[in-house]
Amino acid sequence: MRMKEKSLFAERLTDRRVELNYTQESFAKLVGMSRARYANYEQSRREPDLEIAKLFAKHLKTTTDYLIGNDDPTSVFKVKEPKMPKDLKKILEQQEIMFSGTPLDEEDKQEILDIIQYHLYKRAKELNKRKPKGDVTGE
Repeated sequence: MRMKEKSLFAERLTDRRVELNYTQESFAKLVGMSRARYANYEQSRREPDLEIAKLFAKHLKTTTDYLIGNDDPTSVFKVKEPKMPKDLKKILEQQEIMFSGTPLDEEDKQEILDIIQYHLYKRAKELNKRKPKGDVTGE
């Protein structure tokens, strides 16, 4: 039985995943599919629909055009992510959060918040100690 030649899409998909240091398992988990299903895309056994191609491109920080071969392969488009601060408390309130592959339960999340709040309290206390005495104007 002759092996099917890898498509340009499959090659670029694999190359970008490797460049970004994802394993097949970790990338498949990131995009919400099984490793076996994802591997089929890298082996040219399965062709993505538009939504899957967009999902892959987003997480691989490139364009669908690059993945399907319409761009110059030497110029990978970098997706500019907005520089908006994230509220850690809101992030921790999300349903499922993992740390090093281990899901955090509510107790873990609360402990993280407590540690951060304590650290910020200590830092504020230190900053208040450094203010010159007698400065009532705050300037």
